[in-house]
Amino acid sequence: MIIRINYFPLLLSYFLSVPLELYYVVPLHTCGFIMTMVSCYIAVLFERKCGFGYWKSRTSAVLVSLVAHILFYETPAVDVLLYFSKEIHFRFQADKYSAWMGLASGLLWGKIGEYMQWAHGFENESRRSKATILQFITGAFLIWFWYFFFGFLSDKYAYNPVHPYVFIFPVVGWLMIRNCSRYLTECHSTVLEFLGRNTLETYVLQFHLFMTHNVQYIPVIIPGADANGHAALKFLNMLLCGSVFLVIAVWARKITVATQMSVVDLVKGLRGLPTTPSTNVSLSSQVGSKGSQSNKSEDATENEEVQLVKAESGMSDAPSKG
Repeated sequence: MIIRINYFPLLLSYFLSVPLELYYVVPLHTCGFIMTMVSCYIAVLFERKCGFGYWKSRTSAVLVSLVAHILFYETPAVDVLLYFSKEIHFRFQADKYSAWMGLASGLLWGKIGEYMQWAHGFENESRRSKATILQFITGAFLIWFWYFFFGFLSDKYAYNPVHPYVFIFPVVGWLMIRNCSRYLTECHSTVLEFLGRNTLETYVLQFHLFMTHNVQYIPVIIPGADANGHAALKFLNMLLCGSVFLVIAVWARKITVATQMSVVDLVKGLRGLPTTPSTNVSLSSQVGSKGSQSNKSEDATENEEVQLVKAESGMSDAPSKG
């Protein structure tokens, strides 16, 4: 996972001679991932060394992580980030508790699933209707609470200091509304799923392909689509730029994962470990006979996508050693 997050941005930063802080989300996510893994390791230590049960060990680890966050972010120790840059110093503080809240949410995920089964199951129609209404109202209230007291602030210098402590309200509110009925919990957006799989590349490449002039504008490809041009031309120009940008981002993701796997397999080979079969990820889908070309192409594309996801998450079809 660490390789997946950092591999492409580090290459761009090195070969294009741009500071890594331009992709500040990358070190932010990397530190969040490491913090999560360390917290999980502490939970295992509590369980194995101290004899704690499941909930006691996990809750203790989450609390230890919270104390560590407070001791770092709420004391002068946070200023050590200034040795990297002011941008890193600011960005890390703006999202200082995001990863920890994700960790706490993961701990409660099982209980949330049990509640969803209880509230939105088919056993009790009356209970399901009441739960849907109450959950929707509560979610809407949380979003209103955030906006009424904080979200309306247009001055970023007034809002940014409180953001790390209050952003959880609209997030939880939206999740409650989004999952307030069984129908909604079983629906998803294919478009957003597709964009989500390519988020890293779209985020990184936007500074090089999609935005210009200090990320205030996009390239003008269609004549007459500049700032003073007709709205329709500007809209078409945006679609054209966005389409080219997205296609390149998807291609960059495939190339990144393929080369990343090659490096990992090389290291595994040098260490005598089993490697990933070379047929797992291909940069183009191969099809057989012309009669079933369409179906085979779709199957190959779907299989390629599955293997890409496995590669990104560190999974493999190769047999484990021992």
